[in-house]
Amino acid sequence: MDLGFLRPLYESDGPVASVHLDTTRDTTDADKKIELRWRHLREELAALGTDEATLDVLEEAVGQGASRAYGDHGQALYASEGRLLGEHTLAEPPSQDRATFLPVPDTLPLAIDRSRRLPYVLVALDRIHAKVFAYAAQPMPKPVMEVENEGYDLQDMEAQGRIYPAQRGDAGGRRADTNMAQELWKENTAQVAEMVREAVRKVDAKAIIVGGDNEAIAYLRENLGPRQLTIPIKVVAGGRGGTDAEERLHETAEECLHELVREEREQAFSDYQRKLAHDQAVRGTTSILPMLSEGRVDTLLLGAERANEPELWGSYHSPVMVDTSPRGLDDPDAGFKAPASALMLRAAVMSDAGFTELPQTEQNVDFDTDHDTTNAGATLRFPK
Repeated sequence: MDLGFLRPLYESDGPVASVHLDTTRDTTDADKKIELRWRHLREELAALGTDEATLDVLEEAVGQGASRAYGDHGQALYASEGRLLGEHTLAEPPSQDRATFLPVPDTLPLAIDRSRRLPYVLVALDRIHAKVFAYAAQPMPKPVMEVENEGYDLQDMEAQGRIYPAQRGDAGGRRADTNMAQELWKENTAQVAEMVREAVRKVDAKAIIVGGDNEAIAYLRENLGPRQLTIPIKVVAGGRGGTDAEERLHETAEECLHELVREEREQAFSDYQRKLAHDQAVRGTTSILPMLSEGRVDTLLLGAERANEPELWGSYHSPVMVDTSPRGLDDPDAGFKAPASALMLRAAVMSDAGFTELPQTEQNVDFDTDHDTTNAGATLRFPK
């Protein structure tokens, strides 16, 4: 995953207030609950020394922005010196509300949440009608693109004189009707395919998820062959046929999306393990830190679990530098301490490294810089 979207969060020379808040709206009193949760975090931030201007700008952003009006979700907010650096909707509410005031933003919850999403295109399809949705990787209150298509049916063709009533009356006529119908369906799905290609371009989709009529889906596949698009096309339940069918399509699409993300994560970890055996990757925090400081990390792998997370040392002057001691920095007098993940992610962002979440099976080991067996790894741009 590209970490470039985090760069604006580092555009302040002052300390940064980071807030991760459950903004779920599934009850009539949800707004009151959010207000109470934020009030508690505001008190925590004030106790940590956060200035009033920064607290006020955070309060204004709570529950606003791209936050959805209903359903389970959260917000990640970052502010410094009275300026909002970033506001992001979290696809899943945080396991617990959290607020920090540090020299660097606390970005692990946001990076993990974003890594669990993929931009994708969703298609509800039958032989005549289609609806195409394009969804970005970040949660949004509505699709980036939503278009419908109504193709031709046999009655349309008859009205245009492309089918003659005299042809219907014998087996030959029925066969002609069948062939004509198939050509119509192919023509309809060719129109839909162009809509799908446009939707893929809109969000740089990593997958196309389709539900509906099997024959129409087969024709759509032909029009979206490997020469046209190289991303996977997944078929799920639901599709056309009323509100229930479309709701079912969205539900199964979410399930499919989670499976695609899991497969992508496991593939990334498999690649990491292969490179580890050939000195093209490193394991453990103390092995990763010098690689980050030298800008040699290609992809940083971290787990979501933060139990017993230690603090490391970062530099005010050199954002890629991170070490277990201030003596390892370019200027020990310009060092500061912060949670390991916050500093490692800052170094990854500033060196244009990518990020992936470790598979759940690899997240059971706590951060442990003394024994170098932490739930962290990195692939390298060139061998050690």
